[in-house]
Order: sequence, then structure tokens, then C-alpha cells
Amino acid sequence: MNKKSKKIKKIKKAKKFIKTNKSNLILILLFMSLFISLICNVILLQTEEKVVTKIEYKTDENIVFFGDSITRHYKINEFFPDSNIINSGISGDEASDLVERIEEDVYKYNPSKVFILIGINDLNHKVSDKEVLENIQKTVNGIKTNRKYAKIYIQSVYPVNHESFKEHEYRFNEEVDAEKIKDFNKKLKELCNENNITYIDVFKELSDKDGNLKSIYTVEGLHINDLGYFKVTSVLQKYIYDKK
Repeated sequence: MNKKSKKIKKIKKAKKFIKTNKSNLILILLFMSLFISLICNVILLQTEEKVVTKIEYKTDENIVFFGDSITRHYKINEFFPDSNIINSGISGDEASDLVERIEEDVYKYNPSKVFILIGINDLNHKVSDKEVLENIQKTVNGIKTNRKYAKIYIQSVYPVNHESFKEHEYRFNEEVDAEKIKDFNKKLKELCNENNITYIDVFKELSDKDGNLKSIYTVEGLHINDLGYFKVTSVLQKYIYDKK
């Protein structure tokens, strides 16, 4: 084989090598491109999921009323039609129930204010004051931790009327009288002072000279009628509209 033939053979061999490796290089680049695209899509999907599930804090007025049946029956939106108020009251709730459902019924609404009314069912069922106050404290702690910008207002436990209970044959713990509720409210007020939150004394506005719920304000001795809620509204309105 002469030099020319050898040279041609080397050139052909080199071209074949380049062609083969060029194909491999294209495959490698294509694979890398698909891999990078896959990674980017996964990252993008995760980012989108985070955006969807993220709760955006609101800075406007968004008020939650959190409590039991006395809150549940309060036609808040009729009394405050110009305010964005969510009624998160559930009949029969005790203070421990608020702790359990606070995420679903308070946090998700991103409230600027939270009005809490709880305790009468605990007292009726002979739950100790200590346990009730501990659960209220947990509720307060939760709001302060998860919705730091929200103002917290705690209403006093409302009075009851045992005469009305008898008239309507409504069963209620006889031990829960005016003095018992006053004593609990005193402790509740202390809790508010310790936490630097607002205590609202609705008890005195609804009770007669003996500390009983005025009959004109109640349905059967415990729950409030429309006139009673009108009185409650007159007490709460300054806190609802307070912009400070």
C-alpha cells in the first residue's frame, strides 16, 4: 500500500470516528437537555404547589367571632352589614373545642380581629376553671403565634337566668349562678391583662341588679334573643369599628 492509499484510509477512518462520536454527542446532549427540562418542571411544579397552598395575610378588616351557640345564633352580619365578619360559633362548644378547630375556623380567614366568647358550656359541665382558662390561653397563644397582626378580644361569660330555666323546663347546672360566673369572669379578666389583650365586660350589660340575665334579653335563660343581641351589639360596636 503506497503512501497515498494509506493517507486516504486514515482520512476515511477519521471521518467515520467523527461521525460516530458526533451521533453519540448529539444523544448525550439530547439526554442532558431532557434531564434538565425534567428537573426544571419538577421545581416549577413544587413552586406552583407552594403558591397554591400558601395563605396570604390580609391587612384589611377581616373579623372572626369564635365561640359556642351564643356566637352561632348571633346574626352578626345583619347587625354589622358594612363589616367583613365571619361567624365561627358552634353550638355546644367548650374551650377545648376551640383549641381543636382554631386552624380551620380562625387561621384560614387571616383575621385582623378575633372576638372570643367561650366558657358557659364548660361551667355547665363542671369543667374546672383552671382547665377552661388553660384552653383559652392555648387559643390566645395560637392566634398570637400564627396570626401575629390579629387583635384579640375576649368577652366575659354572659349571665344566665335560672327562673327562665324553670319556666321553660330547660336543664342547666344549678351551681352555675351569678356569683360563679362573676368569679370566673374575674379570672378571665386577669388572663386578658396578663396577655395584654382586650377584655369586654358584656356580663354587666345583660344582667339585672342580682347578676342574673334579664328576662327581656333571653329565650330560655341561656341563649340571647334579638333584643339581647341588640344590647350586645351596642357594647361591641366600638371594638368592631376601632381602627387603632
